[in-house]
Amino acid sequence: MPDPEIAPLFATGSYDEFVAIDLETTGLNASTDRITEVGATRFTREGGTMSFSSFVNPGIPIPRMIQDLTGISEDDVRGAPTVTSVGAELAAFCGDRAVVGQNIRFDISFLHAAGVDLAGTSLDTLDLASVLLPTAARLDLATLAELLGIDPGTHHRALADAETARDVFLRLLTLVDRLPRATLIDVLAFMQRGASPLAPLFAAALSEAGRQGGEGPSLSFVARSAPQVLVPRESLRPVTAEDSARLFEAAARQTELIEGFETRPGQVQMAQAVGRATVDSAHLAVEAGTGTGKSLAYLLPSLLHAYRNDDRVLVSTHTLNLQEQLGTHDIPAAARLVEQHEGGGEGTLRAAMLKGRGNYLCVERYAEARKEQHELTLPQARLLSRIATWLPQTTTGDSGELYMPFDDRGAWDGLSADSNDCLARQCEYVREGSCFLVRARQDAAAAHVVVVNHALLLTASAGATQAVPPFRHLVIDEAHRLEEVATDQYGATLSLQELMASLRDFASSKGAAGRMRAAVRDGSPLSPAAGLAAIAETVASAAKSAIDRIEPLATVLRSYAEERRETASDGGPDGELALGTARHSQPLWADVEETAMQLDITLHYLGEQVGQARDAVSTMPDSAAPGLDRLRADLGRESEFYARARETLLDVALRSDPGLIIWMRADDRDVRLSVAPLEVAGRLADNLYASADSVVATSATLTTGGSFDYITEHLGLVESDMLQVPSPFDYRKAVLAITVDDIPEPNSAGYGAEMHRALASAARAADGRTLALFTSRNAVRAAAGALRETLAGDGITVLAQGIDGSPARLLRTLADRPRALVLGTAAFWEGIDVRGQALSQIVVARLPFPVPTDPIYAARADQYEDPFNEYALPRAVLRFRQGFGRLIRGSDERGVFVVLDSRIATRRYGEAFIEGLPDCEVRRLPSSSLPQAVADWLA
Repeated sequence: MPDPEIAPLFATGSYDEFVAIDLETTGLNASTDRITEVGATRFTREGGTMSFSSFVNPGIPIPRMIQDLTGISEDDVRGAPTVTSVGAELAAFCGDRAVVGQNIRFDISFLHAAGVDLAGTSLDTLDLASVLLPTAARLDLATLAELLGIDPGTHHRALADAETARDVFLRLLTLVDRLPRATLIDVLAFMQRGASPLAPLFAAALSEAGRQGGEGPSLSFVARSAPQVLVPRESLRPVTAEDSARLFEAAARQTELIEGFETRPGQVQMAQAVGRATVDSAHLAVEAGTGTGKSLAYLLPSLLHAYRNDDRVLVSTHTLNLQEQLGTHDIPAAARLVEQHEGGGEGTLRAAMLKGRGNYLCVERYAEARKEQHELTLPQARLLSRIATWLPQTTTGDSGELYMPFDDRGAWDGLSADSNDCLARQCEYVREGSCFLVRARQDAAAAHVVVVNHALLLTASAGATQAVPPFRHLVIDEAHRLEEVATDQYGATLSLQELMASLRDFASSKGAAGRMRAAVRDGSPLSPAAGLAAIAETVASAAKSAIDRIEPLATVLRSYAEERRETASDGGPDGELALGTARHSQPLWADVEETAMQLDITLHYLGEQVGQARDAVSTMPDSAAPGLDRLRADLGRESEFYARARETLLDVALRSDPGLIIWMRADDRDVRLSVAPLEVAGRLADNLYASADSVVATSATLTTGGSFDYITEHLGLVESDMLQVPSPFDYRKAVLAITVDDIPEPNSAGYGAEMHRALASAARAADGRTLALFTSRNAVRAAAGALRETLAGDGITVLAQGIDGSPARLLRTLADRPRALVLGTAAFWEGIDVRGQALSQIVVARLPFPVPTDPIYAARADQYEDPFNEYALPRAVLRFRQGFGRLIRGSDERGVFVVLDSRIATRRYGEAFIEGLPDCEVRRLPSSSLPQAVADWLA
């Protein structure tokens, strides 16, 4: 339903004539920002336009960034009419016509804040496009215009954007008219249930389609037959060093296969080492500097082995960006080279990408959503409508294909294949082969190379899922992140608030207990149904008993945390409180143990009763009552959830395991209890590496001080072969590294002001084009507050992570408008790739040492005789090197790397950071000399 604040604006109006509108504003917040320009154009489906346009005096200054973006200056609006006057003219111009706009909620909210209410229904081209172009990566107005073959005119001016929105809307209406009748029926039903103002557009098209006849309203899928499972050959043909060299010679001859390919000796060296590891069933750690082309270096020998021997190689990455790059670009190119090398006589080299369950559409859930009649939220209606147009096109059912704004992700969770026993249940879609999860696993079982992420790899290695097919050869890319992911995957967190919400939902009329009662009420009077009635009451009562035990535990844990904070100084960076083994001897912990035991008893009893309920439902035929199949699955999932909750509760409150790190976080909203393994190396060795013949771990940053010792110890690869391949870039010519030595140390008075001043001067000298890396969100916010207005006078826009948008959005803005300073934290230290001169400078505000009070860091550091030098420093150097790697992404680039933490110049350990850099020019300078050095280097 519409936002209640602007609900009156969604009144009914004419759909025969439309008005497209657009506003320019001083910012994005309707409460504090103001309108600077209004543009509108009236039209019908046949054409016939009339336009309205006016500047508006906002009554407040227009930020420099907005002036640069829109071209609207203070002089343009100084003598312009007020929003009250312009708003009245706009309302008269629009009348009761339907109002069209791109992200119309933005415009409506600004008009509403200004006291302007338009009578017509609001129609959002973004919402309409998301349904009709379900696989588009971006749907901003300029991208939409390009996709639909429309000249966007002058972007970021009100009338021009209104005219573009009009043309986009009319083109989208033609796509509505072309939808199959069955799809129209589904989309219209979803939109009507969500009270979407777009529904009449689909109703009109359906009326026309109905007169023409057409297919019935049934689900349709892209047809396919199950591929044959890959079976490795008994007699293996090894991959030789000569094979690898010839593959790269072929790549050099066929530059059309790999854009920008150039021969790199280090890449061939790495490929030959990977080939040897495959032949020798060895473990190999490879540090491949930026620009080496490590993806192709491990893919070519691995794929050649797999192709020759019908064997499988599993490639695991950390970031989605790399996974997508491998699947869409690197693997197809490598596969063509391998097939050509082998003469094309071995068939097709098959590749598959495998993700976690939650990434795949559950067709059964979607089919149920089609049959239901209850009301939907607008995000639910949008997503279901989008799926209706996407389903006949997709072969994977992977949400990665689907346009998915943040607001729609909650709706996706209710449609994804996240039930652990859904394949075992053999629903009709599993049986007929249209289940996307089944298809994904079939494709993986038939593939020579399967790409997964670290989380799925580790979940499978722990035996929690059978999703990953058997493999004998494993490549771990972005291996420097494996320990962190393993810590998360092998650990657990229990939120008492989430547990209470789950129990309440379970016991409600719409939850599993309520649906058990309904199954009895609506089913046959068979004896299992009669027994189920009693069990339904028992599980509901047990759930309520568990709910009653949660608040007392939360209360005593909050009291314990408050007392500890008053007497200890070991709180974590986000309010975490480490819980060591000594907690069991502390007086207040006895109260924690007592209340935790009471909750554990009720959860144990509830788990038993839920298990009995599932057994009872399993004895009933599906025909006995509606929804039994889904009820069985839900009961199984609930049982697993409560079992996991009990295990975490026991580990935190009642057990004492020296191999676990335990901590809690308590505030007024929630109490969260967490556990993690003290070390993961042994589990990785036993659960993951032991099942593989060869293991290759690679990254651009695996060494500290030229040694692999730190990373191999923490990843359990202590008996690996090791190879360090330097970057092919000439960093002596490409990079100037500057350490500023006269700024106060980070924990000293005056550091913030001096650091901000130096950062501003460096950004001015580079004409923007700068990424500043911080180690905390608070530091980002402080820098944004200090620098935004300071640099606005220089025409440099300051963009802050968490304030001005996501990392992806900020990087797109930097690429489009390089006169910018981007302030970022964790997500920006690695994995980003900005090509060319748009990013010419990286500034490190503070050396990236781990937070000493972080529970995981503190517990692991305690294992070392010299925690700083043996643990903290190597971790920080690896992070530092990752940050440096964001600067130069091509052989023709040039940049400056600035460190504003004076400890790198004044402390002995600073040498470890400098030595971790490639062979570039390093200068130690006072802050007063910084801007000239930057400007001269980049000139």
